[in-house]
Formats: sequence, structure tokens, C-alpha cells
Amino acid sequence: MPNSGAGTFRLYLVRHAHAAWGSPGVSDFDRPLDDAGRHEARDIAEQAMLAGLAPDFIVSSPAQRCRQTTSALLEVFRAVQPLEDLALYSGGPDAYFAHIRQHAERGSLMLVGHNPMIEAVAHHIARASDIVAPLAAGYPTAGMLALDIARPLPEKLAQAGEPVALVTPSFT
Repeated sequence: MPNSGAGTFRLYLVRHAHAAWGSPGVSDFDRPLDDAGRHEARDIAEQAMLAGLAPDFIVSSPAQRCRQTTSALLEVFRAVQPLEDLALYSGGPDAYFAHIRQHAERGSLMLVGHNPMIEAVAHHIARASDIVAPLAAGYPTAGMLALDIARPLPEKLAQAGEPVALVTPSFT
């Protein structure tokens, strides 16, 4: 599913894959993916690629679990080296909105980050549809929502995104 036109910006919102529980001496920032998370990340990348959902550019939180999720995605997408931004870890939804606005002239952008921010951004931007209905139960680990937003971006992004696809791990 390539972008639907020159006047459309494709946004991918990815929650990092399943991470190991915290352990003594390991900060939240440094928590890695567990075995299930490594499989989840690879699975969604493969599903997305088969569906023609691939980003032009990736911005990721630098937290270890996001770095590992992004690395698994890049093994399949072969996209450019991602940009990392600490604000996707320590900031709120506004940090995500800032990247959307900053990169809206690209064909597409993938943001790899954390809940509750990814979920808040998705609920804010996505129009109601059967595609996003499963998100009412929560944004799953390794979940990827693809949205098309008309360009130029509206001043307010509320409900500006047309849901295209929701990719979740196939084995959970």
C-alpha cells in the first residue's frame, strides 16, 4: 500500500516490541527486548513489508527496547539510518507531534516510541474506523498503525489521519 498520492503524508506509529521486566541494576531506559519482543519486531516488519507498508524515514526513542525494535525493522525495511530523539522517551505526545510536523514533507515517517504517548497520538490523529477499533483495548507491543494525512498538514491534527492498516504480531 504505497502512499495514496503526492498530497498525502504516510505516518507509521510503532510501539516498541515486548521488553524484559525491570531487574536490579538495569534502568528503565536500558531495558532490552525479551525473546518474544525480538520475534514481535521481526514479525511486524515482515508483515508490513508484504503489505507494502515501508517508511522513508524513522525517528526512534533511544531507549534500548526502541533501538532494538528499530534495528529489527531496519533488517527488513533497509531504510536510512534512523534519527534518535530522547524526547520520544522523556517527553509527552507533543514531542511526537513536533516530529510529525517537522517531517511532513517526506513521503512517510515512522515514529518508534512508548506508551502512553504512542497510544495518545494514535487516538488523537486517527479517524474512527474498523482498523483502529482494536486499539480501544490498548496499543499492543510491536503494534504499528499506518495513517494517511493530507498535505499541507492541518493546523490541528485531531482526527486528521485516515487509518490505512494496523499491523500487530501474528502470534500473540
